[in-house]
Amino acid sequence: MSKLVARKLSNIYQKGFTIVELLIVIVTIGILAAVTIVSYTGISQRAKLVSLQTDLDNGSKTLKLYQVDNGSYPTSLDANNCPVPSDVRYCLKPSDGNTYAYSSFSPYLTFKLDTTNGTTKYRITNNAGPVEVLPPSGVLATLSPATAAAGSSPYYVTVSPDNASVYITNPFSNTISMFSRDSNTGALTSMGTVGTGSIPYDIAISPDGTSAYVANYVDNNLAIYNRNTTSGVLTANGTIPAGDNPCNIVISTDGNYVYVTNIVSNNISMYSRSSSNGALTALSPATITTGSGTNPLGIKISPDGNSVYTANYGNGSISMFSRSTSTGLLTALSPATIASSNPYDLAVSMDSKYVYAANVAHDVSMYIRNTSTGVLTSNGTVAAGNNPMRIIVSPDGISVYVVNQSSNNVSMYKINSSNGTLSALSPATILADTLPYNIAISPDNNSVYVVNISTNNVSMYSRQ
Repeated sequence: MSKLVARKLSNIYQKGFTIVELLIVIVTIGILAAVTIVSYTGISQRAKLVSLQTDLDNGSKTLKLYQVDNGSYPTSLDANNCPVPSDVRYCLKPSDGNTYAYSSFSPYLTFKLDTTNGTTKYRITNNAGPVEVLPPSGVLATLSPATAAAGSSPYYVTVSPDNASVYITNPFSNTISMFSRDSNTGALTSMGTVGTGSIPYDIAISPDGTSAYVANYVDNNLAIYNRNTTSGVLTANGTIPAGDNPCNIVISTDGNYVYVTNIVSNNISMYSRSSSNGALTALSPATITTGSGTNPLGIKISPDGNSVYTANYGNGSISMFSRSTSTGLLTALSPATIASSNPYDLAVSMDSKYVYAANVAHDVSMYIRNTSTGVLTSNGTVAAGNNPMRIIVSPDGISVYVVNQSSNNVSMYKINSSNGTLSALSPATILADTLPYNIAISPDNNSVYVVNISTNNVSMYSRQ
C-alpha cells in the first residue's frame, strides 16, 4: 500500500508545471517588477525635485542674510559656493548630486540662483520662485516691430551683462547707438548716441557692467567709456594705444584683462584692467604675435579662462594660446595653429570643451578642445548659409547662431552635448535684413540681435 502511494506522489511531482502555467508566472513577475520600477522611479524623481527646491530655499535665505549684512548680494560664488567677496559664513551647501549656478549684476541688488541635477533645473530669484526651468528649443522668432534704427552702416552689437542695455558701433558716423532693453519682450528703445574715434569696430562691456571699450580701426586705439549702471548711458573716459587696425575685443570673465586683435600688425594687444575705474594698462610684453600674414579677426577666451583663440582670416588658421589667469599673459601653444577655411569669427562652448569657427567659405568648422592643454583637434564641418561672418553660443550652452551675410539670414543649430557636433534646428534659418554682419544674445538667453549694414538697423528676435 505504501509503495502505491509513493508511486502516485512521484507521478504528481514529476508532472510539474505546464508551459501555460510557467508563462503566467513569468508574466506576473514581469508586471510586478515593472510596477516596482515605475513606483521607485516616481519616488526617486519626487525626491530629486524636493531636494532641488529645498536647496534653492536654503540658498535664497543665505543670500538674503548676506545682503542684510553687506548691503548688496555677492558679485559671484567661488568654486566652493562661497560668496565673492569671500565670507565663509554664507557658503551655500547643495545636496548630493545638485549643483548651484548664481548670477547677479551691478549694483548687485538682485540675484538669480539655479540648482541642477542631471537634466532637471529649478530657479529662484530674490523676489520669485522656485520654478522649473525647461530647456529652450533655441529657435528664433522675429519681434514686432522687427527692427530698430541704428546709425550709418552698423557693425557690432553687444548686450550689457545686466540685460538692460544694447550698444551698436556705427563706423561711418563714428558713433555708438545706445538702447534700453525691455526685460520682458527684448524690444529696444533708443537712448541716443555717443561719439567715438574713427571707424569704430567692436565694442565690449566689462563683466561688472561699469565700463565699455571700443576698437577704433583707423585711430589704432581703444576708446574707454564709463557706463552708468542705472541708465546705461556711456561717458567717454579716454583712449589707449592698440596695434595696427584693431578689430575685435574680448574681456576675461573676471574682468581683469582685455585683449584686442590687430589685423594689420598680426598680433594681440594685452591689457590689465582696473576694477575701480575701468582704466587699461598695457601688459609687459604688450603684444603677442599671431604670425605673419594671419590677419587675426575674431578672438575668444574659453569660459574656464585658460585659453585664447583667434580666427586668422589671412591664412585660414586658428591661433591657440594658453593664458595665465594670474598675469593675463598669453603663450603660444604647440602646435601654435590649426587649419580652418578663412575663419572670420569663433565661439567656445560654455563647458569649454568645443570651439566653432565661422568660415567665409560657407560652413562652420567644429573642434574638440583638450581641456588640459587647450589644443584643438578637428571635429568636422557643418553647412551654413552664404558668407557666414559671425558666430555665437547661447549662454545656456544649448544653441549656436551664425550670421550669413550674403544670404541675409541666421543659421540656427543645437549643440550635441556628448560630442560637440552641431545639428540644424527646424526651421534651420531665420531672415535678417540686408547685409547682416554681427550678432549678440542677451545673458538671460531670451533675445538675439543682428545688425544689418545696408539697412542701418538691428533685427530683434525672441528665443523660444
